[in-house]
Amino acid sequence: MIEKIKTLKVLKNAYRETKRPIWRAVYKVGEKNKYNHVVNISKLDRLVPDGAYVIVLGRVLGGGSLNKKIHVGAFSYSKSGKEKINKAGGEALLIDEFAEKYKDQGGIIIVK
Repeated sequence: MIEKIKTLKVLKNAYRETKRPIWRAVYKVGEKNKYNHVVNISKLDRLVPDGAYVIVLGRVLGGGSLNKKIHVGAFSYSKSGKEKINKAGGEALLIDEFAEKYKDQGGIIIVK
């Protein structure tokens, strides 16, 4: 519960500082606990370009392979999902860490 409160606070601050609607939308998803989507690595490999910044509104699983360096922020990861992103040269962060680090980043893609 404390982690959820911290995450929501970070997302709200990202919106307040940048006024970017993406952070408000992600905040609302987190607030309503509607982040029950699961996304396999293969879907990320298929949908997003190399070097992309991606928010997954749910959990990233390790099904499939990843051949691109991408930066991912998600509510949770399976062990293999996180390992595959890092092995491909990308970055797997929890959503609050992603928001703190990339709040000003343009072109963020939302996947669910």
